[in-house]
Amino acid sequence: MNIGADILIVIGTVVTGFALSSIVAGWATRTWPVMALVSLLIGLGLLVFVHLQLPDGLSPMDIPEAFILVAARILN
Repeated sequence: MNIGADILIVIGTVVTGFALSSIVAGWATRTWPVMALVSLLIGLGLLVFVHLQLPDGLSPMDIPEAFILVAARILN
């Protein structure tokens, strides 16, 4: 994986996670979380984009590896 793909995987995963939690919170309060749905589409779109750009696709083990590589780059 290259540097850009790692960063996009981390951003897509974090945005998707926050969006899912906002959607659940909106569902619990009986509101329509439009921005959370937009954020979910953006996060999933980033993950699909990375999946299509990688030669062998995105496997489930690429996500923790991307987090470790980005954290290592930040701490170095």
